[in-house]
Amino acid sequence: MDNIPLRPNVVVPPRLFASKMCKNGKDWWVLDKALLGGNVLTMNEGAPRVEAVGFEKGKIVAAGATAEVSKMVGSDTQVVHLAGRTVIPGFVDPHNHFSFTTFQPVSVDCSVPPHVSINGVLDAIGAAAKSAPPGQWIWGWGFNARAMEGHRRITRKQLDEVAPDNPVTIEDSSVHAAYANTPALRLAGIDRNTPDPDHGQILRDDNGEPDGTLWEEALNSVYNLSLRAHLEQYGDYAVDLVRQNCQRYMAAGITSVGDALVLPEAAEMYRQADTLGKLPFRMHQMLGGDGFFSAPSRVASGDTGDGNVSDRLRGGTMKIFMDPVFPSPALIQEHPHGDHEHIGARYYTQEEADIIVLAAHRRGLQVAIHCLGTWSIEQALNAFEAALKAHPASEPRFRIEHYSLPTLEQIRRTASMGVVSVMQPAFVYTGAVRGQERAEELGGGALVFPFKTMLAEGVTVAASSDFPCAPLEPLTGIYAVVTRKTRLGEGPIVPDEAVTPLEALKMYTLNAAYAMNREHEVGSIETGKRADLAVLSHDPTSVDPDFIREISVEQTYVDGELLHNR
Repeated sequence: MDNIPLRPNVVVPPRLFASKMCKNGKDWWVLDKALLGGNVLTMNEGAPRVEAVGFEKGKIVAAGATAEVSKMVGSDTQVVHLAGRTVIPGFVDPHNHFSFTTFQPVSVDCSVPPHVSINGVLDAIGAAAKSAPPGQWIWGWGFNARAMEGHRRITRKQLDEVAPDNPVTIEDSSVHAAYANTPALRLAGIDRNTPDPDHGQILRDDNGEPDGTLWEEALNSVYNLSLRAHLEQYGDYAVDLVRQNCQRYMAAGITSVGDALVLPEAAEMYRQADTLGKLPFRMHQMLGGDGFFSAPSRVASGDTGDGNVSDRLRGGTMKIFMDPVFPSPALIQEHPHGDHEHIGARYYTQEEADIIVLAAHRRGLQVAIHCLGTWSIEQALNAFEAALKAHPASEPRFRIEHYSLPTLEQIRRTASMGVVSVMQPAFVYTGAVRGQERAEELGGGALVFPFKTMLAEGVTVAASSDFPCAPLEPLTGIYAVVTRKTRLGEGPIVPDEAVTPLEALKMYTLNAAYAMNREHEVGSIETGKRADLAVLSHDPTSVDPDFIREISVEQTYVDGELLHNR
């Protein structure tokens, strides 16, 4: 690794922060591992920047000046000379779709890039079909019609032409839609007579036949069938794919993960991986049923469990969807004469939302609600308030996922209620909403990804990726929330809502750990916490903001073990 000198203005406290350590029978303490001579950003307000960190038995036992930590180095201590490189707490990603991406290495990449046209995607699906036996399920991922030439969706008939003998499912990049061919629809029991499910839509051609596009709840049947087919096809290798996916996350510096929708098949896959020692970091499961919208029915029936399997694999959170993804979030649109109307779609009435949230809250579950627009955010806050009134709790730690277009009044209400906002800075990077002018067109006083305002008003903002809906790498999200620029360098988008690099780092570490009820274990470099760390090539707080996305993750440690080494 290249040597990167410490900045001249770095102030390192001379104190040593250490907890109890094992004695080796002599008159000195001995560390298992020591990282010396670095620029350590701790996220600990008591000692925000130190030079060295010491581990023992997977936990941090010392953080301070190199001269002090070096006194604890013995003949058996593994020493890493950082040469000024920057160390941060391991990133925590409290909202992504790990299980949806586990089979990507053995599936068809339909994303943009590498593809720019539907023909390229069809060629890739056709090649997979030619090499697969008839009847074997083919799974594609990453298709984005909005980024394709002509903004065209892929159709059932097009997929039939290249894969007539294999069921095909292509997952949309939003993870809220899928595209299927005739064999897949037939296996799922979907035909012209199949009604649209609640909270979902089967798109149809001019003759009333399903055209292959399935939205929201309508995609559950084909998705579940294809997932089960992959689990059966790959058997024990599925657990190895979990381990490979973990490696991808750790290469981005991520050491704790929250899967935002865990279906029963995925939960079993996680249990097997954990039992076999192939789940190297902490995984938090958000409760799912048999599909996107079935978690509430599981709660109503009492069939919830808590998802807590081991120290590594935990649960205890229920996911609810309140509105669709862009471009159709549920919004309150105000008119100049003072009236307002609701636009977009919502999935529950206020009464229904109140009942669902209270049922989960009474069972001790953390509730996380997917909300993008002002209308859905208002519903979520009302439901949280009603649940606490009916069943008071000291710290329910309710969450709102995405929180993309809130009003200032809603932000202040969120802060006063202690609701955690789990947001995705990389949505700025992907250009999900172009700017405040778009929000003003929608009306209702909505603000666009208002990170700075939310922090100023006292909201606990946790950052996440929502991968594969947006890039996985936290450093990309930090670039986006600091510069407010898109992947193409467009922007800044609402520059007044930019935050500092240090604020962004806290959103991706300590605040994210708080969202997952893990802040006492991870999220900052403090004695007693787990030795989950990432070593970076450069300091995000000192480089030109445009360079932040170019910073590389040199090493990643989980419980003191080096699990990624670039």
